[in-house]
Amino acid sequence: MSGLNVLVYSGPGVSLNGRAYLLRTLRQFLGHRYAIIPIGADTLRAEPWETKAVLLVMPGGRDMPYMAELNGAVNTRIRAWVAGGGRYLGICAGGYYGSARCEFEPGTDKQVVGDRELAFFPGTCVGCAYEGFNYKSEEGARAVEATVERSAFGVAESLWRDDPMKIRIHYNGGGYFVPRTDDGSARVLVRYPDDVTDPRDRTQRIKGAAAVVSCAVGRGIAVLSGLHVEYAWDFLAASSYTQPHNRGLVALMRAHDVFRRRLVGAIFLHMGLSPDPDAMSDCADATHSMRAPVVTPVFLAPARATGVAAVASAMYALTAMATHRGECSVDGVSDMVLQDAEDIHVVTAQAGDRRRVSASYERSVLTPDDIGPVSATEEMPESRHHSMLVLCANDALPDEHETPRFDMRAAIKYMRETRAHTAGSWLMYADTTRSTQTFLERNARLASHLPDGTVHVATMQLNGRGRGRNAWISPVGCLQFTMLIRHTQRKQAPVVMLQYIMSLAIVEAVTSLPGYDNLPLRLKWPNDLYALHVPVSDSDDSTESAPAFAKIGGILVNSSCSRGEFTLLFGCGINVANRLPTTSINSVIRDYNDAHATRLSTIPVERMLALATAKFEELYRTFLVYGFEPLLQAYYRRWLHSDQVVTLADRDYERAQVVGISATDGQLQVRSLGSPRTVYSLQPDGNSFDMLRGLISRKLQ
Repeated sequence: MSGLNVLVYSGPGVSLNGRAYLLRTLRQFLGHRYAIIPIGADTLRAEPWETKAVLLVMPGGRDMPYMAELNGAVNTRIRAWVAGGGRYLGICAGGYYGSARCEFEPGTDKQVVGDRELAFFPGTCVGCAYEGFNYKSEEGARAVEATVERSAFGVAESLWRDDPMKIRIHYNGGGYFVPRTDDGSARVLVRYPDDVTDPRDRTQRIKGAAAVVSCAVGRGIAVLSGLHVEYAWDFLAASSYTQPHNRGLVALMRAHDVFRRRLVGAIFLHMGLSPDPDAMSDCADATHSMRAPVVTPVFLAPARATGVAAVASAMYALTAMATHRGECSVDGVSDMVLQDAEDIHVVTAQAGDRRRVSASYERSVLTPDDIGPVSATEEMPESRHHSMLVLCANDALPDEHETPRFDMRAAIKYMRETRAHTAGSWLMYADTTRSTQTFLERNARLASHLPDGTVHVATMQLNGRGRGRNAWISPVGCLQFTMLIRHTQRKQAPVVMLQYIMSLAIVEAVTSLPGYDNLPLRLKWPNDLYALHVPVSDSDDSTESAPAFAKIGGILVNSSCSRGEFTLLFGCGINVANRLPTTSINSVIRDYNDAHATRLSTIPVERMLALATAKFEELYRTFLVYGFEPLLQAYYRRWLHSDQVVTLADRDYERAQVVGISATDGQLQVRSLGSPRTVYSLQPDGNSFDMLRGLISRKLQ
């Protein structure tokens, strides 16, 4: 299977604002299908990133620090990965770095001249293409009128629509590309205008200079750009551009923004990626190039909880915590705020209204995140986030106009049809949120008053979290939820085993249905969900022709403990209904029907939520009384590792065979092949299991 991670180098030398702009552009174009992950040199040096990566991006900045961090073994790995079918995108400094030779401002105090190890472009990147560059300001920047060589991209002509051949693109310090020989391994995608000058002699103009080049590298590809194609006009402050050559920069970029976005999409298509078509469409909103997504209200309603007194008590407790009067009262709505890690505006939905929350009040509370320059780490800004919690009784549930991508009424109906009491007792739903896990984890006051078993669902997560430092992709059709469970520690029911119960519950929720037992759904230690992927050439990125197991979900469990009681947040992501980016449960069902002439029904996301939470409660009740031992055989029946031979990276690459897992602490048991009496125990939270290579290594924190 092809990788899903877009790795963005974020080590020393990277421009902070440039990195922030790049991350947002990558998320705009690729975030629907790929995980955009900032990484440092340690990851490239020590982790097996190659198996999961689909693209490595080197941003603008200074390439000398890149050399200091990456020269030698890391560059050797990068080049081997690209030659084996990987993709490299180098922008500005990343373009210099990806060339065989860099000649930056020769003969000046800024001079950087020398060979480069990656050498994807068989020639020299010469810069600056324009004089006046200053590391500390934008005085050398300009909106150059670049010529797009459409025929070189190999994309459908219809992509370009009626766009002009010459478009305005941001430039600041990049080089132009001069090949040593014309061997056909590099092609020009975009050219500078004819006002580029030779930095060794500024009286000499360079006509038709290459601004963006595409380089064939073995079975892979590298695209190097001297232009900042990732810069959108609304990232930039007009007040920063006061020189005669750039005074109108922002206005020019704004006028050409849709053309720039189609160019960026064409570059990704040329590289064999699948950009979001919406990112390349004509933008109806003239005020922003790429308006940041807006979080939507969180609706909270009783699901399996049906007791009138219990429901009323829970509603009252949440309302009573909102004691601060906010500043967003409109349309007669009393703006009451629960002050937690963020300001949570608590509203009680009114029955009979078409909208449970007035549109004007919603807009006044939930505004887009700032889309200007952000910090180097893109952490939470200093200003407080705002969210909205809408309390809904059974007769005041939102309709399809307020939750068009998830049917809360259907979900509650399914949950009441399946036998459970605690798990899924209350349902929280937001169409768009930053992260269901983060929302409950950060807002501890709110979480402490939510009923046990509350499950928080979202259709889109802006910052979905995976295990370790992984991100979680949020394609439409993916069921993403966090369930809150309060667990009293018992000797026979250790908390560490609960992640295994949740992963087993999700698989068993489907395979225990009549006729579904033989569906190829599996468990990967410690907490990933896999399914048999049948490649379809027109709908995925796979280079394989034979079926293979691919990841369709994962579990992330966070816990806190007070007075012997654990508060657990089970974060789950399950691709239920979208064949992309790997496969899905419903794709597996369709493939099974085709292969066995059966008519098994696909599973709506809302029903999958009900099945998974009910099965979790069933297994959890067994676990509380008898421990994990009675569930071991069911777990082994569904996992991928029976008798698998693995390599232990932290034990001098010793070979071992998987024996099983411990029913008391969840550690993976493996027997040494060289010394059969030796059995190693591997902790689930301290090791990474690379399925493709059968490699178990220590996970870097």
